[in-house]
Amino acid sequence: MVQAQEVIEGWRGVAVSMGLGSPMSRFVCAALASGLVTYTLKVPMDAFREDGTLRPAGQGSAPHFLLIPLTVGTAVYLFT
Repeated sequence: MVQAQEVIEGWRGVAVSMGLGSPMSRFVCAALASGLVTYTLKVPMDAFREDGTLRPAGQGSAPHFLLIPLTVGTAVYLFT
């Protein structure tokens, strides 16, 4: 007996076939991907002093380095 092959249409079909069918899984995937990009670009380096301690928010440092992945993940969760 021959099985019918599943047809994938559009980006939503691709997302579902990859396991990204729910908004929460897309949130996690987008947050991890943007976190990896920010880590690769060494964005978290601005948040730490040379001795490894966290720099206070008001001392010329960039916004908290976890803000970027959380913002991207939230946008993906809300708008897809």
